[in-house]
Amino acid sequence: FWLKLPHVRWGVGLAIPPLLRAMVLPMSTPGMQLQGVPPPEAHESLVRLKWWMFGLMGFSGGRLVVGSAYGLLSLEFMSMLNIFLCVSMGAFILKDDPHLARFYTCLSTTIFRSCAERGMGGLSCLFPFLACDAMNLVFDILTKSRFLFFGFYGIALFGSMVAEAGSAYYAWKVFQMCQDGASDNVEMEAGSNYVQANDGARAPALSSGLTGQGSLAVPAGGGGGGSNFAVFSGAGNRLGG
Repeated sequence: FWLKLPHVRWGVGLAIPPLLRAMVLPMSTPGMQLQGVPPPEAHESLVRLKWWMFGLMGFSGGRLVVGSAYGLLSLEFMSMLNIFLCVSMGAFILKDDPHLARFYTCLSTTIFRSCAERGMGGLSCLFPFLACDAMNLVFDILTKSRFLFFGFYGIALFGSMVAEAGSAYYAWKVFQMCQDGASDNVEMEAGSNYVQANDGARAPALSSGLTGQGSLAVPAGGGGGGSNFAVFSGAGNRLGG
């Protein structure tokens, strides 16, 4: 599923150009998308992810304000847009958290309404959030490292980089926990279809498909070959006769 940004105006005389209006946001990643409820052991990491997201929002707001005062708005516009998209996906991940419920409601009823109508959210947005956050961190390091000592803007920039790194770390940690939990569940479900050797008490009945005169006899002990073992019992019909 791909989300197209609508044409909205920011401020007076400032509109998103056609290139940005045509930009699409990947909200599903085949092979990497998770479903269901996170395991209990991931709860602490999700809480820490939430606080790192709050730090990212705060430092990014500082970047925007101080950067505008220094005349760096054109340099920060795309970065702020990317961070906003990343934080929005984080709000969809933690949509049931009381601290982000109002923010999620605002997003799900406005620009991300189509995502909410399709039931997107929760763990399905975890890997897109991780990828977007990691890319923002890499681009900030590559393109803005020279501004780290540029007064208050450098402080806000450094804080946002640290917040991006912390968010990426805990998002990856939750992703790994969810994958490990899913693998364990698959193994348990697959293992339940097998019966251990010499365990006749738990062996499934095999006569459900053998109705009629012949039946398959299973030794009561389930063990080795005794003299009472018989493959078939009862009367049979000779082929051709």
